[in-house]
Amino acid sequence: MTPAKAPLPMIGTWKLTKCESSRPELPHPTSGTTTFAQEQDAFRYTNQGVWSDGRTSNVHALIRLDGSWCPITGSLVTDEISVRMLDDGSMEATMRKGGNNAGRTRSAFSSDGKTQTGQWEIVGPGGEKITWRTTSVRV
Repeated sequence: MTPAKAPLPMIGTWKLTKCESSRPELPHPTSGTTTFAQEQDAFRYTNQGVWSDGRTSNVHALIRLDGSWCPITGSLVTDEISVRMLDDGSMEATMRKGGNNAGRTRSAFSSDGKTQTGQWEIVGPGGEKITWRTTSVRV
């Protein structure tokens, strides 16, 4: 099976339970609900989130899994995303904002399908790399 045809482990709804930041004094997600819904060779991504500085986000995208750039709206981090499914079932994404590198993320899914872990590298103020480690559970 090709990655686009294999069952997608992220499909469903996930609740953020933890976000550890390398720069906790800077804004980072503190809670949120993410939904992935399959649509042929793509998935619809939505996220409603709350950040440590009180801002909220309402993110939407239709994302192809072939590595092509897809627009994303409502994000505080990115306005374009490129996503690939990896052979091990994890998902890797590269982000851009205003045409510039905004970071990357890799999400892995537990074998029982109940936990998603993310490793984020975000381009912060002055180009500084900020890392987040996130944990979400399927709801």
